[in-house]
Order: sequence, then structure tokens, then C-alpha cells
Amino acid sequence: MGQKRGALVVWLLLLSTLLTQVLVEVEANSFFPKSTVVISNQIEGGAKLLVHCKSANDDLGVRWLDPGKSFDWTFYPHFFTYTLFFCAFRWEVGAHLKWFDIYKQQRDDEVCKYCHWAIRRDGPCLAVPGSEMCYHYRDKL
Repeated sequence: MGQKRGALVVWLLLLSTLLTQVLVEVEANSFFPKSTVVISNQIEGGAKLLVHCKSANDDLGVRWLDPGKSFDWTFYPHFFTYTLFFCAFRWEVGAHLKWFDIYKQQRDDEVCKYCHWAIRRDGPCLAVPGSEMCYHYRDKL
């Protein structure tokens, strides 16, 4: 009986390892589409824009965007959990940081796979076909 139980444990471990590997490969596969976020400096008055974006797993670093310039990144939204990228913005020296959840899987997954954000003084605006959806910043993380 002990050998059967040991063989069953080994078999279950191998099966769970294989299943985990398959799920990792499937998630990184084009079977699940990538999402792209583009952040564009549209601050009125031609100010440079400081941008610092990150998620729970990735820090995209601090960037300075000249007026009209942008930066982007592409990622696979998480299959089993919730993907969130948040950003801090500043366009005036000494001003308080403004915060915004630039990609929230629950909000954005059905709206855009290519999420183009215009960053403005009064808030970020997401381009959607024929229009845009504008939001307010948070003053704190």
C-alpha cells in the first residue's frame, strides 16, 4: 500500500508541475492578447512631464516627456489575477505628485487593447473610437 501511495504522490506532483508549466506558457502565448499602454504629454502650456509608472511586479522607471512626446509598454494582462499599473505625474517643479491607475484590468480590458492616454492638467483622457473618456487624478497613492 505504501508504494502505491508514494507512486500516486509522485504522479500528482508531476501532473501539477506540468499543468503549471502549461498555464504559464498559455498566458505568455498570443492565445491571450497583449495590451499596450501609451502615455502622451498633452500638458497645456508646453511643460515637461515627469512620469513614473509601476505595477505590483514591474517598475517602469522615471521618465521625463517633452511636450507632445510619449512612451509606451506592452504586457500580457494576468489570466488568473488582476493587472494594475499606476502612475505618478508632475509637470511643475515642486508641485505635488498626481496619481492615476493608468491600466486597471477590470476597467480597461474590454475597452482597449491599445490604451492611448493623453495626460493633461485636469486629468488623463483615454482615447476611445470617436471620443475620449477623461478622469480625475488622485492626490495620494
